Amino acid sequence: MIAFRYRTGGVLFVMGLVTAAARAAEVRLDDGLSVQSGDYRFRLGGRVMWDADSFDGALNRDHDGERRFDAYLRRARIELSADVHPDVSLQFDVDVHDGAEVHTAGIEYRGWSWADVFVGRTKEPFGLEELTSSNAISTIERNWFTEATDADGQPHFGVLLSGRVGPLGWAAGVFNPEGNPEREDGGDRFAVTGRLFGTPILSGARVLHLGAAYTDRNLDQPLDAAGFELDVAEGGGELDSATLQIAEDRQLGLEALYIDGRFSVQAEAFRRDMPGADGGPDGRVDDWYLQATWTVTGESRGYKRDEGVPDMIEPSGRRGAVELVAKIDRIRFDVDGRPDQKVDGLLLGANWYPIRHVKLMANVIRVSSDGVVGRGEDDDATVFSTRVQFAF
Repeated sequence: MIAFRYRTGGVLFVMGLVTAAARAAEVRLDDGLSVQSGDYRFRLGGRVMWDADSFDGALNRDHDGERRFDAYLRRARIELSADVHPDVSLQFDVDVHDGAEVHTAGIEYRGWSWADVFVGRTKEPFGLEELTSSNAISTIERNWFTEATDADGQPHFGVLLSGRVGPLGWAAGVFNPEGNPEREDGGDRFAVTGRLFGTPILSGARVLHLGAAYTDRNLDQPLDAAGFELDVAEGGGELDSATLQIAEDRQLGLEALYIDGRFSVQAEAFRRDMPGADGGPDGRVDDWYLQATWTVTGESRGYKRDEGVPDMIEPSGRRGAVELVAKIDRIRFDVDGRPDQKVDGLLLGANWYPIRHVKLMANVIRVSSDGVVGRGEDDDATVFSTRVQFAF
């Protein structure tokens, strides 16, 4: 950490925020660039992630299943936040790796005793792993259900309330989903999403987290939707289920996380109900995954109590931290009167944190599918994925 102090005699300028005060300002460089003066704080940070994938079989069907290699910049994000009042903060994150696209933007008010409110663009409160920062996930790709629904994408706009009631945390809001979908009358369509979680055990390096989430995508007209669309490797071909014309889209998620020192186990189960439109067949997506991690060098995964999500590993030794991970994922699409479509996956991986701000990841994934690809095509695949990550 590098820190120094200086006296301001009148006005402190921080990215256009003007604070008239004769007080000490503190500048820190240990976690991005942070400038703080009293209740006012400004932070500049970001993340960069380079991925490389090698895959074959069902993920490269356009080239007869031959092994293929793709390397690409996955994320390059500039992150700005500011506390402009004891109860008000601003956030503005921009992805710049493929043009400039706003990822998160909004204003948060924390002046109520019962809830904080965020207005703008931020994640919907659905899914333990989906809400975990990309800096802190243990595998390069999140679980497959996040590919099955627009609840995983950054919504176009929303209002999110969150808070705590005793040992329980909660979050709920209304959101115009990704892509700015419209209602039948031409107005914006708003989904309703909520999450409840608690920590029966929260003591030192031991955490037991349990939670549930629900979302209603609030359809008011028939919609053609796939049960799932999987990017097992970001650069590879998709494993897409059949589409179905639906009248409703409701999703339920159950989540559990246990951390005990260097060991952690994490699991989620999801159900997506897709009643058919105009008397058509009903569909249902079921997904579950189970993940276990073990830190060879002894460090523990962090946990953010207020948000109810795991945090990054902080390396404690000069040689950094080494984490091993194993994950099983299974997703199935069941439509009345049709054969089931399903994809199974087994992942083994290793992560090295040489310093807090750098992370190197490697995953091997064996994928098998049933009823998803066409006749005569390879329905299995083996994926080798790597990532170089820098976050500050």
